[in-house]
Amino acid sequence: MQMHPLAFAALLVAVATAQAQTSSSPTTGNPTTTALPEVKVTDEANSAGTEGSGQYTAREVSVGKLQQAPRETPQSLSVVTRQQLDDRNLTKVEDAIKLSTGMTVTRFDGAGNYNTFQARGFDLGSIQLDGVPIPQGNYSTLDTAMYDRIEVLRGPAGLLQGASEPGGTVNLVRKRAPAKLAIGADAAAGSFGLRRGTVDVGGGLNAEGTIRARAVAVVEDKDSFVDTLFNNKRLGYGTLEWDIAPSTTVSVGAAQQRVRAAIDQGLPTYADGRPADLPRSAFAGLRANRQDLETTDVFAELEHRLDGGGLVRLSARDIDRTAFYRSARANSALAADGSFTMETVDGDFHVRTRNYDAFLATPVQMAGRTHKLLVGASHNEGKSWDGNYAYGPSVPFNLLQPHYDLAYPDIRLPGFTSIVTRRENALYGQAQIGLTDTVKLLAGGRLSWAEVVTRSTSTGAVTASADPGRQFVPSLALMWDFHPQYTGYASYAETFVVQSQLNAAKQLLAPRTGKQVELGVKGEFLHKRLQAHAALFRIIDENRAIADPVVANAYIAGGKVRAQGFETEISGQPQPGWDIVAGYAYNDTRYLQAPVAQQGQVFSPVTPRHSVNLFTRYAFTSPALRGFSVGGGMTYRSEFFAQSGALRINAPGYAVFNAQVGYQINDHLSLNLSVDNLLDKTYYEKVSGISRQNFYGEPRRVTVALKARY
Repeated sequence: MQMHPLAFAALLVAVATAQAQTSSSPTTGNPTTTALPEVKVTDEANSAGTEGSGQYTAREVSVGKLQQAPRETPQSLSVVTRQQLDDRNLTKVEDAIKLSTGMTVTRFDGAGNYNTFQARGFDLGSIQLDGVPIPQGNYSTLDTAMYDRIEVLRGPAGLLQGASEPGGTVNLVRKRAPAKLAIGADAAAGSFGLRRGTVDVGGGLNAEGTIRARAVAVVEDKDSFVDTLFNNKRLGYGTLEWDIAPSTTVSVGAAQQRVRAAIDQGLPTYADGRPADLPRSAFAGLRANRQDLETTDVFAELEHRLDGGGLVRLSARDIDRTAFYRSARANSALAADGSFTMETVDGDFHVRTRNYDAFLATPVQMAGRTHKLLVGASHNEGKSWDGNYAYGPSVPFNLLQPHYDLAYPDIRLPGFTSIVTRRENALYGQAQIGLTDTVKLLAGGRLSWAEVVTRSTSTGAVTASADPGRQFVPSLALMWDFHPQYTGYASYAETFVVQSQLNAAKQLLAPRTGKQVELGVKGEFLHKRLQAHAALFRIIDENRAIADPVVANAYIAGGKVRAQGFETEISGQPQPGWDIVAGYAYNDTRYLQAPVAQQGQVFSPVTPRHSVNLFTRYAFTSPALRGFSVGGGMTYRSEFFAQSGALRINAPGYAVFNAQVGYQINDHLSLNLSVDNLLDKTYYEKVSGISRQNFYGEPRRVTVALKARY
């Protein structure tokens, strides 16, 4: 059956208990004891979300298909709630993920539009939009204005998204349409020419509230601390939900984002790998550099709620992403006098991903206990059009005496030369079995059929293919509620990753395979206002592509690596008015089987061994200061590096401090001031190579936002 790229998705799970907890104190029942500085509209139909809760914790998450408490998820998990996004003026998904425990964001351009995410030393590979996976790639994510929360799951997520890297996944949970009228409008201004406006309107379209709609629009223009750079963004998001029956809801919608920017591909280093001591405004490019990005997300969802608490959900989603860049960029080491060679290149890229998913989740009564069963099927298909890039002439340039207005050459693109198609069909399921009143076994897996085919656009001939056949990815966990407030768990999961490298016969390598063991404990305190977790993990990933020792420019599947470490996090409200989120991660990554030069070395040098994220906020309750709130935090990364043969580019560790002040003017208006990099620390946020891709971290940035809620 032909189907336009629409996705079918569930309405919100209405949880009356959670709704009650957002309107009164769990300890006293007195609605005034929460002392939150901001008054927000909370809709009963959206009580499973974090929007309007005023909290730094989520009572429920949906990253595992089932709507359940974070304590019921046997993996390390962080949630960036709507309140955190608002308090810290976080408008980019990348910035929110960067502040999550153990996460690394690697950017490939100065504006931060091209990024990859890493956890536990591995790329995530895919991210999820309302539980539907899409390839991550170097494409801009959509603005956070359309999301209720961001769920960050660390460790293998093969049960959820099949062939995938073992690092984890990020689930972006969109805002839903409320039954009651809610209007929001934000205006922000700040450093580096920031000008931003957001409008968010939703509500019922009939008296009963069975037909609901929501629309979000964002206009943002800003310059940069880097010379000549700018980044302008436009976002539109809309959704329509219809309760076609008391227990059945259809939801359709779309989002489109357009970014127009100047691309910056980073600074060169000196020939010996020393990062250049240049002004942070230095730009190794021309004023003519351009970056045009467009993303269209179309979805439709159908959810049917069964008697007894079961759920049937059908969803389909289409993501279409295009990217064009025109870049003059560094292509040599930097000389002592500031000179280097600049190359010019134009590129055009196109990726389209379609996902269809159906599952049943239901409680099952057996042997006097309630168990849970999840069964589902999915089909994912992605196409990428590649090869449409061309190089122009190289020219000399000097960073100490830059001439940004040099003419950019006329480069003719050849058109796309290949199409890569990736398909996966899968059956998945999980049984959550209550062995005793306090012990639960989670047993499940995903049976996948995946293939990758590369075809020439000129002849249609297959130039490379991989058909690993049937792959089963098991997932097991044992959870023990050894105390009313604590749950201990042990989990085991496997992964497989379809590789893109070619062997001597010009065929794609066999998939990588991996496995993880994780031991952890989770706790809930103060009537679930405060959550904490700690986890130990070890990942073994093998059959990795390494250079063929006999055939040049070919690979064999002979590599093996290990990642192991520790993560801990606490988040929530220790007392009314005081919110905190703090996390620490330790990561150790090593080559176990590799060429002699790499044996025993770090395999993920971009992953710092130690990382800390901390932010806390206090809303005053005394009459003299009522309405005011203050916050502060810090981010710490230990040293990291980039390695190419014997050459290493080192980046010293750094700590960046942040501050925030808020004032609730009245029930509808609030003012928020945030200062990032409060002490104006100069540091390299990323190092990569001698010729380019080395980026300074952002200097001190001040943002003032006026927020209205009706």
